[in-house]
Amino acid sequence: MFLEILIVDDIFESRHELAEQVTALGHRVSLADSGMAALALLQHRLPDLVLLDLLMPELDGFEVTRRLRELTGRHWVPVIATSGLQGEEHVIQALKSGADDYLSRPVNPHLLEAKLRHYGAVLALQSRLARRAQRERDILDNILDPVLTLNASGNIEECNRSALGLLRQDGQPLRLGDACLAVLGLDLPALLAQPECQLRAADGTLRPFELGLSEWREALHVHYTVVLHDLSAQRQVERMKDEFLATVSHELRTPLTSVLGALGLLAGGAAGALPAPALALAQVAQRNGERLSGLIDDVLDLTKLEGDRLQLYLRPQPLYPLLREALAANQGYADRAGVRLLHGIPEQEAGPELRLDGERFLQLMANLLSNAIKHSPPGEAVRLIVSVDAYCARISVRDRGPGIAPAFRARMFEKFSQADGSDRRAQGGTGLGLYISRLLVERMGGRISADEPQDAGSGACFSVEFELAGRAQTEVTALPRILHIDADLEIRERVQRWLSPVALVDSAAHLGQADALLALHADTPYRLLIGSPQDQGAALAFCAGLRRLAQGRPAMLYGDSVDQAFCKEAGLPWLSPARSGPAELLAMVQQLMKPAASQQAKEQAKP
Repeated sequence: MFLEILIVDDIFESRHELAEQVTALGHRVSLADSGMAALALLQHRLPDLVLLDLLMPELDGFEVTRRLRELTGRHWVPVIATSGLQGEEHVIQALKSGADDYLSRPVNPHLLEAKLRHYGAVLALQSRLARRAQRERDILDNILDPVLTLNASGNIEECNRSALGLLRQDGQPLRLGDACLAVLGLDLPALLAQPECQLRAADGTLRPFELGLSEWREALHVHYTVVLHDLSAQRQVERMKDEFLATVSHELRTPLTSVLGALGLLAGGAAGALPAPALALAQVAQRNGERLSGLIDDVLDLTKLEGDRLQLYLRPQPLYPLLREALAANQGYADRAGVRLLHGIPEQEAGPELRLDGERFLQLMANLLSNAIKHSPPGEAVRLIVSVDAYCARISVRDRGPGIAPAFRARMFEKFSQADGSDRRAQGGTGLGLYISRLLVERMGGRISADEPQDAGSGACFSVEFELAGRAQTEVTALPRILHIDADLEIRERVQRWLSPVALVDSAAHLGQADALLALHADTPYRLLIGSPQDQGAALAFCAGLRRLAQGRPAMLYGDSVDQAFCKEAGLPWLSPARSGPAELLAMVQQLMKPAASQQAKEQAKP
C-alpha cells in the first residue's frame, strides 16, 4: 500500500534526506519545517502517517503530537517520532504524548521500510474495516423498519435512522440510553414475551407494531436486536378486505335467495310438471345454489369471527337434543352419498348440560358431519360417539375415508387449508370449515382435535370437548390446570390428550397467547407451565418469558430443540419428547406439581 506521509523536521538536510528515502520506497511525501507549519497542513488534509522530529524550536515534537491527537479525534494517524538523542526517557515521553512508534537518527533504511510496510498493512486493514462498518451502517439506516439494539438491562445501545422517528411514551424523542420501558412501554422480560406493542410515531399517533426479537452475544455480554414492523397498513388492508367480503356476501345473498326460491318452486311443480331431464337440471342447479349459499355463510361467519363481531349466546343446554337435531339435519346429505349415520344417543334423554350457543353448536356439528360424509366411500358409515365423565363431554365424529395426510395434520385447522390429494380436491370445499369450527369451539370455551389413526385405513376422527355446566362445572376445578406453550398444533393436542387424566391442559402457540390465557384464568391459576423454545425466537429469551409467566410456579421445557446443558444454564427442568413417552411426561408433570399441591394444602389448612 502506498502512503501519503508528512515529514516534519526543522533541519533542511535531515528533512530532505528522509524524504528521499521515503520517496524511494514509492510513497508520496509532503514536508513541514516546523511544528506550527505541520499543524497548519493538518488543518487542511490529513496524511496517512507522520514522521516527526522531536527536537524543534518553538513547538517541539511532543506538543505537536498532543495537538495532532486533539485535531484528528477518532481518526487514527500513525505518528513515528524520530530523534538522534540517546536514552529511553525521550522515547517514553513521546509515546506518552501520543506517538505510536520511534526511529533513531540516522534512520536505518531497512528498518524504515519494514515499519512503513507494517503501518501500511494496518492502515489497509483499518480502511477495509471502516468501509465494512460504514456499509453495515448504511444498510441498517436504509431499513424502513425501526431497529433497536438493547443491552442486557434493556437500555437502547444503538438504533437506525427509522427508529429516530419514534417517540417515547412521554412524547419526547427517542435517545440512546433510554430504557425500552420508556420507549416501547414494555420492560425487557415483557418485551421478550410479547409479539406486538403500541408505539407513538413522530406524528403523535399510536400505531401497532410487530416485534421481531433476536438474542446475540458479544464476548460475554448479551444483546437483543428488536425489529419493529408497522402493522397499520396491514391492519387497514385487513379491515378493507373484511368489509369488502361482508358487503359482497350480503349483496350476493339477496339475489341468490330469490334464485333458490324460484328453483325450489320449479322443482316442486309450481309452474307445472317438468319433464324428467328438466327436473334433474333444476335439482342440480338447486343443490349447487345451496352450496354457494353455504359458502357465503362461511365467508360472513369468518369475517365476524376474525373481527370479533360474532355475538354468541352461551347458556346451559342439554347435549342429546342438539346432537339428534344435527344428525337429522345431515341425514339427507348422507342418504344421497350412500353413507350411514350411526350413533348411540338414547332416545328421549336430555344428556349432560353444556354451556353452548345452540345455533353455533349445530353449525359446528354440521361442519364435522358433512366433512365425514363427504370423505366416506358409499356403503360405509360415519359414527357419532359421545363420552361423558365427571368433568367434560367429548363428542367424536369418525369416518372410514382415506384419513388425514401426516403433512396436512399440522395445518388442518388453519384458514384455507386443504389436503392436496386429487381425491380430496374432487370433493370441493374452501378450506374454511375446520378453521371456522376451531374458532367457534374456542369461543365457546372448548377444544377441538383430530385423533391419531389407530391403524392404516382407519379413516379420520375429529373430537370436540366441552366442560360440563352446573354442578359438574364446579367439580372440574378439582383437577389442576396446566398451560402448555408450543408452536406445533399436533404436539399441543398430543400433550393435552396424554395429560388429560391428571390435569386440564390449556394450549397456547406463543408467549403472547399464553399471557392472555393467564389473565383469563386468573381465578383458577395454573399449577405448571410447559413450553418448547422451537420456532419461538431466541431460546434464552423464551425461557425468560416462560419464567416471567410462571411467577414462581413450576415450569419445564418439553422439546428437542434444546439439550440438557442448555436447560441447566436456563435453570429449567427438561424432558425430551424423542426419548420419552406419555408415561415419562405424566410422571415428571406429577412430580413438578407436588410441591405446589403441598403448599396449596397447607394454605387451605390454615385457620
